[in-house]
Amino acid sequence: MLKFFTLFFTLALTAMSANTNFSPYNTVITKVENKTIYIDDNKDFSIGSSGVVLHTFDKTHKTIIAAVEVVGKKDGKAHLKYKSFKRLKQEALPSYNITPKKGDTVILNYLYKRVLAIVPDLKTFDFVTKNHEGFEWIHPDIFAATLAADYNPVPTKDDFIQMCTTNTFALLFFAIEQKGYFIDCNSFKTIYQIDLPKELVSKKPMIPFYNRLQEIKGRVFGLMGSKGINNYDGYYKKLLGIK
Repeated sequence: MLKFFTLFFTLALTAMSANTNFSPYNTVITKVENKTIYIDDNKDFSIGSSGVVLHTFDKTHKTIIAAVEVVGKKDGKAHLKYKSFKRLKQEALPSYNITPKKGDTVILNYLYKRVLAIVPDLKTFDFVTKNHEGFEWIHPDIFAATLAADYNPVPTKDDFIQMCTTNTFALLFFAIEQKGYFIDCNSFKTIYQIDLPKELVSKKPMIPFYNRLQEIKGRVFGLMGSKGINNYDGYYKKLLGIK
């Protein structure tokens, strides 16, 4: 029995570690048509992956001119939608009225090296972070402290996106039931999914997620969010659109 359990755990670790160390992927735009960017497809990025468009002025001057999201793949090409890049917005600096064009550089999996872990307990947190050492894991205490300061025990999609923007990262990890979901902060879509050992399924998940601050109190007088989350798995499945 011990040998079987050890083998199972080893296989689980191998499955989890494969293809989850998302590195930045650089390529060039081959065509722009009707606000859609076309690049050559590659297995190193997924539908829902986000990134930026880099425009080169000369040998020493470059700037980010747009944010992009992969919205489809077909016939060897990936289709990307683009919009204004606002992460580095600075009123004192000029804004570039430049749209992406053929030859510009696209960087996908942008800011994917830092990941915020949303898990039900310490056991799951330790398992996931220790077996994905290629990432810089952001401790959920940081997010919990922000929510506590706002008296917000029910984190919304906008709260997660704001956390990503403020702390300069673009990847979330949610442990829900026996699955792990890597979620792009910008598209809020699942870009990779893994199986978790059933031994990690928590019978008493911490609400709203594992953190060392313990309880996050809501506002009084029945204001929104004061009741907190009733069901960890149910809430995050609904938030991510998981059936």
